[in-house]
Amino acid sequence: MRLSTVLALVGLAVATSACSTGGAGSDDVSARDREKQAVDLVTEALPVVRDAMGASSLEVEGGWGSCPGGVGHVYTGGGTLVAPKGQVAEQVQAARTALGDAGFDNVSDADDFLGVTRDEVELSLQPSPARGEGAWSVTFKGPCKRYSGDDQDYVDAQGLEPARTLVE
Repeated sequence: MRLSTVLALVGLAVATSACSTGGAGSDDVSARDREKQAVDLVTEALPVVRDAMGASSLEVEGGWGSCPGGVGHVYTGGGTLVAPKGQVAEQVQAARTALGDAGFDNVSDADDFLGVTRDEVELSLQPSPARGEGAWSVTFKGPCKRYSGDDQDYVDAQGLEPARTLVE
């Protein structure tokens, strides 16, 4: 009796741990639609941010990859935005205001970081002095999900392709 209780508790702990660490579940959205959600967020939000910050360059690439631990797939990517050197908090506020005016309603409120989330896709920008003066690191990622059938075939085929440029 005691052994079965211990095994049940261990099983419950493992199941809870897998859920809390963002384990990949199956997706109720097709892989193509999930990719489109990510691309749409990036291609709609980043030009707004670029203009608000007066950026001189912006390049972002994206593609399919494996989730941490190799279970599931995620559409993810990143790049660099270069804006005039300035006060980070002021640049973030200008971009946040412009995103709000453009209809984005889930924007972070930090002073040193900009984040936007829509349809389980997260887009973030933060200053990156290592990339040069005025440079910002741009990253985005969709949720880690497991796909099967035609969706799995699509993700596998896309994973063999190089990352594609989404914004420049």
